[in-house]
Amino acid sequence: MALPQLLTRDHIQAGLFQASEQCYQPDAGLFGPGSICWQLMRENLTSLAHGRVVLLALADSRLSQLLADSHDLVQRLQHTQVFMLKLVFGNLDQALLTLDSPRMRRKTLFDVDDSETLLYALTAWMDSCLTVYQEIIEPLNTAHQERLFEETMLLAQVMGIPESRRPADWHAHQRWWKRRLNHHGPISDRRRQLGHNLIREQGYPGRLPYGPYLPLASFQIPEHLRQTFRLPQTGLDSHRAYQKHLNRLMDITRRLPPRLRFQPAYHEASQRLGGRARADLATRLLNRWWTGESDLVSSGWSIPKVDRLPSVSY
Repeated sequence: MALPQLLTRDHIQAGLFQASEQCYQPDAGLFGPGSICWQLMRENLTSLAHGRVVLLALADSRLSQLLADSHDLVQRLQHTQVFMLKLVFGNLDQALLTLDSPRMRRKTLFDVDDSETLLYALTAWMDSCLTVYQEIIEPLNTAHQERLFEETMLLAQVMGIPESRRPADWHAHQRWWKRRLNHHGPISDRRRQLGHNLIREQGYPGRLPYGPYLPLASFQIPEHLRQTFRLPQTGLDSHRAYQKHLNRLMDITRRLPPRLRFQPAYHEASQRLGGRARADLATRLLNRWWTGESDLVSSGWSIPKVDRLPSVSY
């Protein structure tokens, strides 16, 4: 096994400097409303992706060292969710402050010091969101997937992964990810039982109105991981149940109003770009329910009403 390339503070600082130099709209943040990251991460439905992230994290020997028990795993997932929301929907200053905070990063799944494991954790998160999105919302064409790869590599850059350790293009990244998914090392009994208990017995994540990840799990991870974590088999009856569950989730998503369908952080960022210093009360309450924090990405200053552009759609 090759020795991991350790990340240093210099790698992180270099990534932050490069990102700040490339950002032309600081108030829109690293990506902005037209990005694929905004399109994916704004969907509350992607909370189901946390179940897949659980299994992929436990399948990796280095990443699983962060996960002592089910409580620690759930806490890290919640902190990772907040961390990613601030990176994607925050303005440039908020994103850089989040990335430059060892205290915040230490609570997430990204608290690793080698580039290969960090890239694995980041790809697991983004690919899981993409998988759930494509199964229920709509498929992304190749051009959009390549844009998502570029945005993911920007996240990898600002997290400190050197260019030499990042895939050169989307095709190389796809080959690397497929190889990682299909060639996990031995999984200990503790990790196997932890994944089984959390997904199959406790029904994680179980967030309203979408429910647990279990009905989707067997069809969204490699077969050897399905067997390892003792998930339901993928026979004809299971496939029918899977399709029925997808139809139910599609129906729920279609019926939800935008206020409930999309992440409160997305609404907060949209209101920030519209000139509000702080999100409205409904957004702050929903933020509290989803993340435990009322304000995630508000700017703290407002544009006077006379200077706002009501004709601009953000």
